[in-house]
Amino acid sequence: MAGRIGGAALAATLVTVLAGQASAEMFPIYRSDDYCLDTVGRPPKVMLDSPEMVACFNRESTAYVELNDIWAKVPEDIQGACYAEGRTKVETGAGSYARHLACTQREIADRSRPGTGVPVTDCDRLASRNGSDPLSLGPGFAMADIDHAKAIPACEQALAEQPKEGRFAYMLGRSLDAAGQYEKARQSYLQAVDLGEKRAFLNLGILSEEGRGVEADFAAAVAWYKKGADAGESGCQNNLAGLYLRGDGVEQSVEQALALYRQAFEHGDGEAAYNLGVMYEQANGVAADPATAVDYYRKAAAAGSANAQYELAQRHAKGDGVEKSAALAVVWYTKAAQQGLGSAQMDLGYAYDEGLGLSPEPAEAAKWYAKAADKGYNAARHNLALFYAEGKGVPKDPAKAVSLYRQAAEDGYSPSQTNLAVQLADGTGAPKDEVEALKWFRLAAEQDEPVAQFNLGVFYEDGRGIRASKKDAIAWYRKAAAQGHEKARLALDRLTGKKTRKKA
Repeated sequence: MAGRIGGAALAATLVTVLAGQASAEMFPIYRSDDYCLDTVGRPPKVMLDSPEMVACFNRESTAYVELNDIWAKVPEDIQGACYAEGRTKVETGAGSYARHLACTQREIADRSRPGTGVPVTDCDRLASRNGSDPLSLGPGFAMADIDHAKAIPACEQALAEQPKEGRFAYMLGRSLDAAGQYEKARQSYLQAVDLGEKRAFLNLGILSEEGRGVEADFAAAVAWYKKGADAGESGCQNNLAGLYLRGDGVEQSVEQALALYRQAFEHGDGEAAYNLGVMYEQANGVAADPATAVDYYRKAAAAGSANAQYELAQRHAKGDGVEKSAALAVVWYTKAAQQGLGSAQMDLGYAYDEGLGLSPEPAEAAKWYAKAADKGYNAARHNLALFYAEGKGVPKDPAKAVSLYRQAAEDGYSPSQTNLAVQLADGTGAPKDEVEALKWFRLAAEQDEPVAQFNLGVFYEDGRGIRASKKDAIAWYRKAAAQGHEKARLALDRLTGKKTRKKA
């Protein structure tokens, strides 16, 4: 059977800001999670890839020392407010500092919120935009993660009670958008714009650009993005730059794209910083400058760009332009995975699976594989299927393994085609069916999967699911042996009476 599959390195590509992302233009927010600190926004801040954060992330016994250094950078007035909760400067230990930092999170978040005079509602808690959006009064969600069944009625109620509050019309639009009710979402976004909510320009542009509920209309998208860009909405500036770069709805202009990316970056937009990094890496409109590209990726990651966080993770894993460090790779994989980036979820699962940069934790690996599998990552489906087949990190469930293998197999993923065929040939997790097993072995073998080629040779030699054919068996054994499959080499020697040379 095919074994576990590692995450594939992906080249950096330009990205469009989704309606769920936002700028980092706000006070720093400090979060404490199992004694670990995350910072987003303007200085003072501690970078996630600092030695202090790596130590904290790995839960070293001396974590309180690093947290002490971090605590010293918190503004004095906020320190005072948090000490007033009953903690004293002489208290020591990681638990003490974690409590101080949790208090800091609340204090700075409270000071960062715009003074609308309208209290936080369930609509804010269920449908706020994610990232470091200075206008969000809740923790925020990517649109795909909104529980629209709860968010829609909550936002309808909030808007009914405060009909002039644009943020409620905007968040109702996000909730309807998440539910696939695109025309209703568009009407809510239009209402939000009329009420002065500039964030809705981005969502209206995306509905037009992606053709949600209507035919894709680049000219309409350009019009909405331009209105948002003129209003200072950095996501619109970023997405408009992408249209100029591709020449969609406007005359292609790399120069105009660069100018807009820089405007968005000046407004703190993480995806714009990431895209500038890609431009410098690919020498697109600027001279190639790998160091500048990495610098932009770092700025983008600190501003909350999941794509930049994943890029840094990949680079730390390989030592590409940055320090080679599996621990730092895990830090950034985690940040990107927590924002819902499927490739990061896949690679974080693999890190927990193989113990790369941290201790192996099968249950955590299974959790992240499952999230990536839900987003269609076949390598994650395959590895999670192996977990269910073995009872590793999850209860043993051969039928669940077969279901996951089948999903990836039907998508053309040859390792899963091979393993599905094995399960069917053995009758494990599904009724024994050698004819169907033969079909999947053949599909994988035709993609040069050596295990499948060997097993297809066995089926032809034994006449399983098909009439026996020594000639065909030899042909498939030969293909597998050429790829170094030892059992295929021995089978080929047995059938031909010759000794095939081992591959070095």
